[in-house]
Amino acid sequence: MNKGVRLLYSCLPCRIKESDPFIHSRGFTLIELLVALAIFALLAAFAYRGLNLLLESRTALANESRKWRDVSLFVGRVERDLGAVLNRRAKNTYGTDTAPVTSVVDLGPNPAPGLSLTRSGGGLYDNALAAPQRVAYRFADGHVDRLAWPAVDSAPRVDPATVPVLDNVRVLAFRFLDSRGEWRPTWGLPGSPDAMPNAVEMTLELATGERIVRLMDLPVVGS
Repeated sequence: MNKGVRLLYSCLPCRIKESDPFIHSRGFTLIELLVALAIFALLAAFAYRGLNLLLESRTALANESRKWRDVSLFVGRVERDLGAVLNRRAKNTYGTDTAPVTSVVDLGPNPAPGLSLTRSGGGLYDNALAAPQRVAYRFADGHVDRLAWPAVDSAPRVDPATVPVLDNVRVLAFRFLDSRGEWRPTWGLPGSPDAMPNAVEMTLELATGERIVRLMDLPVVGS
């Protein structure tokens, strides 16, 4: 082999190294990896915050929807009871005669403010619910209870069935419209000659601050 051929072969590895792209390629440096990880962590934090806000908004919307659904059911129940009111006086556990509609919930020795009324039974029932009933609404400890006695005239030592109907309540108040067109905060107290008011106004204030006022006319119904 002559001198020129030897020189060509000796320079061939150098040419291969210079022309091979994999020879000149290199990996990421530590700084580049740290920067990439920091950017990824920042994007992940923004994505998590957005997802968390979305979940919180969804939960708040569900709670708000549930709150107004419960309020609507409660107001509808009061309206149905007042719509079925009977002009029939009742006797409490002590035999005292009470008005068809009163602003007192008779619970024996501890009466409470609220709304009590005599209402007709349900025509679709084939049990005690088909007969006239004495029902009441009482506010206590941030919630409203509906009380129902098995009969219009309460027997001694007979407790009403109590069902919670609305939670998270701050105020529940009633006013009563008399025949002279005047609003009264009380009605049908023991010993009073009150019979039926012309209308009942209910004021409901929720724990979250919303205030609902409902005016309900009473039908003229005989006993």
